[in-house]
Amino acid sequence: MAARRVRKGSKRRGKANLTPVFIGIGVILVLALIMSSGILKRGGSARDAEPTPNFRIADYRRDGSRFASSGNSYVFEGRIESIETIGTNRIISISLPDHQNTQERLPLLVPGNAHLRVNLTRGDRFLFETTCTTGKTDEGKQVKGVLVVKNVQTR
Repeated sequence: MAARRVRKGSKRRGKANLTPVFIGIGVILVLALIMSSGILKRGGSARDAEPTPNFRIADYRRDGSRFASSGNSYVFEGRIESIETIGTNRIISISLPDHQNTQERLPLLVPGNAHLRVNLTRGDRFLFETTCTTGKTDEGKQVKGVLVVKNVQTR
């Protein structure tokens, strides 16, 4: 009877197969730690944002182009007073709670492609993250100082 040969390394096969598993688990743990620490987070959310102090609606109405000069971002806490639909976009007007003139309304553009996770309804309070940009009318006329909603959170 011929002797059976044992291959070199056949006893190690089980241990060698576990190495990639341990490496994979280590990588997953490192990624989980990085994500929980906030290093890979996107820009701040409305949850982390604080309302912009001392924003004057009268100044914005007088010279909105000054606000759009550098793509400034603003956060407003306000109550929706009206909602108008124009094509796929919506224009909402909000009243700011600490504003002296309660009749003043701030118009905000909510793009149709914005994936907001809240249902905007008249009379409800929200925290709006906006960016002030330059846009164009249907006729092609340039409009400066348009406040575009990027994120919304229920208040």
